[in-house]
Amino acid sequence: MNSSQLLYKISNLKYSIRKKEAEYSNAVKTNDQLNIRQHYEALALLQSDLDAAMKAFHTVPAEPAANQPAEKKKTKRWQNFFNLRTWRKV
Repeated sequence: MNSSQLLYKISNLKYSIRKKEAEYSNAVKTNDQLNIRQHYEALALLQSDLDAAMKAFHTVPAEPAANQPAEKKKTKRWQNFFNLRTWRKV
């Protein structure tokens, strides 16, 4: 996976964790022991997936050369001044 795919996966995992935490807190408020345990286990799995994705993201090497714009080719004015073809056209 490249870095953008990993960032997308990390974003989705963080969103899923937030939603699952809300479901867990609702189960705690209603004191539903079965749902509390299920949501807690699901949160643990999502967190382990997030940790693995973060570790994979940090191992992706950065490409500094790809992010920089190409250098412009500089031409010197004296080269055009001594160009004989331009003098003949005049």
